[in-house]
Amino acid sequence: MHDLALSWGMAAKTVVSGFHSPVEKECLRILLRGNGNIIMCPARSIEHLRIPVAWRSPLEEGQLIILSLFEAKDRRLTVKLAQRRNEFVIAMADEVFITHASPGGKLESLAKEIVPSGKPCYTFESEHNRILIEMGFQPMNKILLKGTEEG
Repeated sequence: MHDLALSWGMAAKTVVSGFHSPVEKECLRILLRGNGNIIMCPARSIEHLRIPVAWRSPLEEGQLIILSLFEAKDRRLTVKLAQRRNEFVIAMADEVFITHASPGGKLESLAKEIVPSGKPCYTFESEHNRILIEMGFQPMNKILLKGTEEG
């Protein structure tokens, strides 16, 4: 994932994500050093959101945008809010990349809804992603994402 985030940043891709998990947070750190644009969508309200120092310049320069669907009362991340956020992110995206979806999990259920939309869908080629690939997600090491170099 590190190498993919680096290639997206160098290719000036726009990346939309919640940037919640530790891996996503590391990707955000890498993307902020690149040339692309970043749309961060937390699964909670952004009212009273503390802006880390590393985000201030990208926000001021327009490289980073923070969007939220949620009201001030939605202060804590919940499974329900995360699911709504994921649907929002996918609705905005031209292409979808899912690193991994646990079998039977909420992300796998959402992935089943994405494929019929016709949006290009990608994942890493791995036995762990067999279900996503069987659904129609394209394995990353065989497909180039628009604007990236194969690595």
